[in-house]
Amino acid sequence: MTEPRDLLELAEVSKVYGDLRALDEVSLSVPRGQWLSIVGPSGSGKTTLMNIVGAMDRASSGSVLLDGVELSGMSPKELAQIRRDTVGLIFQKFHLIGHLTALENVMVAQYYHSMPDEPEALAALDRVGLRERAAHLPSQLSGGEQQRVCIARALINYPALILADEPTGNLDAANEQIVLDIFRTLHSEGATLIVVTHDPDVAAEGQREVALDHGRMVREVFHVHP
Repeated sequence: MTEPRDLLELAEVSKVYGDLRALDEVSLSVPRGQWLSIVGPSGSGKTTLMNIVGAMDRASSGSVLLDGVELSGMSPKELAQIRRDTVGLIFQKFHLIGHLTALENVMVAQYYHSMPDEPEALAALDRVGLRERAAHLPSQLSGGEQQRVCIARALINYPALILADEPTGNLDAANEQIVLDIFRTLHSEGATLIVVTHDPDVAAEGQREVALDHGRMVREVFHVHP
């Protein structure tokens, strides 16, 4: 059976909190292998959309189809399985476990997916240039190094979708470029990336940019890269 061209399909997705419509009938398709940037001011719905796409929350209405699977109506346990098997999450605040080494933080993701594999985890750290820092605790790593551990952790289970929430928000210019170089490499290898960002330069790295405002899609731009 041929897999569908679009990895992600949202149809009239809304998220309502009381009187607040955090998302208002958003429809969006993301083809496999695309790098999509999502931008918008604070309160525009970016984080809500990311949480729904990443199976961390459920839409109030509408359809969310991720890698051929309908997420609407799934139980928390079923959503957890989707997060584990299909999505690689990269966070602005890293969310590393403080008492575990860089290597162990990557292996935690393996543990929840299947079983820990130290050589594979080391290879993931090597891919982001941190093999020699494998035995260091997060407190012994710079912010840029912690973000790269987060990327290695997100990649370890070969997710269909890499979802990054402000991945350069806590980084200086040099480390921002290191992270973007990793994203460029992943994209060149065929990865599907959705990057939520407030930085116009980071957004412009994507092939496609979607802007949200008050829960609605208000702009769509395609970027041509050499």
